[in-house]
Amino acid sequence: MTGTGSDAAQEESGGRMSRRCMLLEEIPAEMDAPGRGAGHLPIMQFIKDWNNQPESRARMLADALPAGTDTGTAAKIAAVVHALCERDAHPLPGWIDAAVASEDVALVGAVDLATPYGQDVRAGAPAPCRHHRVYFSTKTLYST
Repeated sequence: MTGTGSDAAQEESGGRMSRRCMLLEEIPAEMDAPGRGAGHLPIMQFIKDWNNQPESRARMLADALPAGTDTGTAAKIAAVVHALCERDAHPLPGWIDAAVASEDVALVGAVDLATPYGQDVRAGAPAPCRHHRVYFSTKTLYST
């Protein structure tokens, strides 16, 4: 990954600088970066930041996805954001419902949903996954 939050995303808080966090608007570019894990590691960083910095959640979701974000990428991000917001009773961003993959996919490309393991992932996925057609383990949401 090339970064986790812009300098503008850092703000003074109670006399100390808040930690940098992955912003929603940064995830698509990070996912497109070359390298192993680039397709899902930015989302994992977003989840970790969400779990470790609850005071930053509104800032993390403040901007929409960049125009031109690939449908599949948008659906992966939406499934995770939707599940996190639902779990933590955080308001959903307005763009969430429209981000749906054209076919069922796993968040991590190495998971084949047609295999027994993939079927287990699908069966145990958070409820929003079905709407977005993107599947991952509920445990993914608790990454710290």
